[in-house]
Amino acid sequence: MYKALLFTASLLVSGMVVANDSNDSACQFDIEFSSKPKENSQTVNASPSVTMDIKQFVATKVVKNAKIASNVMCQHLTGHAFTGSEGEFAQFIDNAIQGLLKAGFKGLKFTRVGADDATYKDDLTHLEYIFTGDKAGNKQVIHNLAVIDKKNNQVITISVSGNEKVSDEIKSEYTKLVNSFSL
Repeated sequence: MYKALLFTASLLVSGMVVANDSNDSACQFDIEFSSKPKENSQTVNASPSVTMDIKQFVATKVVKNAKIASNVMCQHLTGHAFTGSEGEFAQFIDNAIQGLLKAGFKGLKFTRVGADDATYKDDLTHLEYIFTGDKAGNKQVIHNLAVIDKKNNQVITISVSGNEKVSDEIKSEYTKLVNSFSL
């Protein structure tokens, strides 16, 4: 089993990750990648009394000559509480859209996944959604899940993206990641 620390804004061959932090309750979850992920972390001081520890794992693989990227991020907040409100999720999505636009995406489309079609079936507050867009002629599909763990005051996001020509494989990889996720 591969043990690692996470970053943020996811077994060497199987990519099994156990996320830990110096704070016993922060960013602890299990998730299994298809390949060994790279990891990053940082702390952001949002204000004198609010900090966010961000941890991220990124794993990639090539399918049909197209790269599929799996990105798992944990954002642990200290000094302020995540609520899971509609307004908070709206701001979260707006920030994601602004980030994609800044990265050069054009023609972005956002689709919220309904309960009947959702991959994630747990009781934690969550939002499942899909972005599609074009970046320099490369039409991308991005499947996303944002889970709010109120008990530990953190948001965990799972994203899988790649060229639309491997849409089925992106959805399959996303489903595997989401189904392997547990707190």
